[in-house]
Amino acid sequence: MHNPNPFDFVPFADKPFLQTPEEYDKLGEPLSGYLELKLKALTPVHIVGYQQPAAREGHSFMYRQDGRACIPAATIRGCLRAFLEALTSGWVSQATAEYPKVYRKRHVGFRTFEPFPNRGKSMDRTSPPAVNPDFKPTIRADHKIDVASYLFGMVIEPEGGQVVHEALARKAKVWVEDAFVDDAALIKDKHWVPDLKHATQDAFMGGAKPSASNWWYLQPAEIWRRNVRTHVGSQALAEFVGEKFWGRKFYYHQDPERCREYYHPQSRNWNYSPDRPFYPIQLECLEQDNFSETFRIYLDKVPESLATLLVLCLLPGASIRHKLGYGKSYGYGSIEFGLQAARLRYDDGEPRLPALLQDHVSKVQEWFALAWHRENLTALGLHNPILDWQALTSLARVLGRQDFDKLLFTYPPFTKKNFMQPVLFEEWEDHAPNEIQASQRSKVTGPQGRVVAASMFEIKRPIHFRYYQENALGWNVIENRKT
Repeated sequence: MHNPNPFDFVPFADKPFLQTPEEYDKLGEPLSGYLELKLKALTPVHIVGYQQPAAREGHSFMYRQDGRACIPAATIRGCLRAFLEALTSGWVSQATAEYPKVYRKRHVGFRTFEPFPNRGKSMDRTSPPAVNPDFKPTIRADHKIDVASYLFGMVIEPEGGQVVHEALARKAKVWVEDAFVDDAALIKDKHWVPDLKHATQDAFMGGAKPSASNWWYLQPAEIWRRNVRTHVGSQALAEFVGEKFWGRKFYYHQDPERCREYYHPQSRNWNYSPDRPFYPIQLECLEQDNFSETFRIYLDKVPESLATLLVLCLLPGASIRHKLGYGKSYGYGSIEFGLQAARLRYDDGEPRLPALLQDHVSKVQEWFALAWHRENLTALGLHNPILDWQALTSLARVLGRQDFDKLLFTYPPFTKKNFMQPVLFEEWEDHAPNEIQASQRSKVTGPQGRVVAASMFEIKRPIHFRYYQENALGWNVIENRKT
C-alpha cells in the first residue's frame, strides 16, 4: 500500500454561478463594520520573506512588513477566496495560463482556458482547454460576476483592443488587514522542508508540474503510442494523455514532523539521485499553538446572507480548517481563525450620518452555528446553486482534520513502478482491458480510465489520480469525513 498524495481536487460544477451585483444586493440587509480576529497556527506557519541559500541547506525567513513579521492580507484573502470560489462554483481567479510543450521533450502542452496546438513528428493534436472557459474571469455584457468577485473585488486584464478603465476593476466590499506576528511567537532552526539541490530549471520539490502526458492533473482522454529515443535506442511507449483538470487544488492536513522525516535520506523512503541530492530548507515559522496579533476584516454594505457566508468561510464548521503559506504539502500552514470582536451596523446607503457600530458578537456566533445546515442556509437565501453542496463534500474530505495525525500524505516517489517508470507500449497491449483495443491512439472515456489504471497498477501506480488516491492507506477515513 502507498500513502495518499498530499493534495486533492474539488471537482468543477458544470458552469460557474454568476449574478449581477444588483441581484446579490438583494440577499439581505446591507451590513458595514468590521470583524476582529486572531489567527492560530494549528501546525507551524511559514510565509516566505527572503531565502538565503547555503552549501548544505537553505534558510527561508518569515515575510516582514515594515520590519515586523506578518501574514500578509493578500495571503489571508487568497485563502478565503479560493475556498469561497470552490464553495460557490465561482470563477478560477488564480491559474497559470499555459503549460507549453518543452522543446525536445515528449510531453503534451496545454492551456488552461484555450485550445493548444501540439505539432511535431510524432504528435499532431490540438489539446482542448483544461478548464471550461466559462470559469475564466471575464468582463461580460450582462455584468454578471461570481460571489467571490462581488465580495473581494476583481481586476481583469484586457485581451486585445481598448477597454474603458472602469470596466477592468470592481471595488471590494471586503478588506483584510495584515496579521502581524510577535517575534516571541516565531521559532527558527527547528522546522524544515525537503528540496532538491541544483533543481534550478524545475519547480521546487513537490511544486506543480502539470502535464497532459499523464492522468495525474488531468482526466483520462487517450492512450497514445509514442516512439521515444532512449539510451537503449528507440522505444515505443504508452502515453496517457489527459484533457480536463480534475478540479480545484487543495492540500490535506497532516503532522509536519512525521511527514518531513519520511523524506529524510536516513529513512530510505525517498530516492535522491546524485545530480539532484537532498537539500533541506530551514524555516522561520509562527510556531504551532501560537497566535497572530488581532487583525480586522472590514465589510462595506455586504448583504446579511453573504456576510453570514463570509463568516462560515472563516470558521467552516467543527472539523474543516484552512491552509496557507509555504510547505502545505508537508503539513505546514494549518490555521484557524478565532473571533475576538464584531462591530457592525445595518447600512442602507442613504445620505445621512451613519449609525454607530454595534456589538454583534452574539449574532455572529449564531451564524457560526449554521455550518452547514442546508435547510437553515436555504432559508437565508444561500441555496443551490449559490452553494455547491457537492463541492462542500469534497472540501470537507480534503480540509477536514479528523484523524489527521494518524494519516501520512506523501508524493509518489520518483522510482520504479512510480513516476520514474515508463510504460512500454507492448506492456499496455498485453494488459489492455477487453473493452479498450490497444491502437496508435485509443480513446478512453469515463470509468474506462479507472479500468486502465487497475490493469497497469503493478507496472506503474501513479497513472490515474483518483484510482491512486482511492487505493491509498487511510482512504476510508478520508472518504467518511463529513461537514
